[in-house]
Amino acid sequence: MKQITFLLIFLFFTNFGICQQKEGNNKKELTQILTDFMGYLVKKDSVKFYALFHEDPIIWVGVIKEKSHQEDLKKDQNEKNYFSSTYRQFYRSISNLGANEEKFYNIDIKEDGSIASVTFDYSFCENKKKINWGQESWGLIKINGQWKIVSVIFSLEFENINSEPKRLKQK
Repeated sequence: MKQITFLLIFLFFTNFGICQQKEGNNKKELTQILTDFMGYLVKKDSVKFYALFHEDPIIWVGVIKEKSHQEDLKKDQNEKNYFSSTYRQFYRSISNLGANEEKFYNIDIKEDGSIASVTFDYSFCENKKKINWGQESWGLIKINGQWKIVSVIFSLEFENINSEPKRLKQK
């Protein structure tokens, strides 16, 4: 009886440990995708940047926050408070600019080994000058052992209209 009890306890903790290890590895992999995303923008490496994404179509939608949108409306009363794009258009639009950097803060990763959602605060800088900031959310799927981004939605506030508040946590 003691042997069976010991075996059951051993199997429980072994299985628990394997599950914990897998979750930890996924979070490390997902965190690495964030790091790679930021790095490929700085290095202007389009091939590696594009490889972070699943095959098209990828959802890419930005919503302009209220204060920035009000400024846009002063110029054009028909201006929408949202826009859609693609990761390729985004990359091309910033690759022609100076040195670009996107920073991520307050990262929250939820995953089950097959799908993941990653949310975070961000700020985008050009030539070390902050241009915009907001919150961002990515949807990812794991295919053939690799995480791929399938959606990017974000809010956007222009720094020159409404300054970014101080961050509680920075990474």
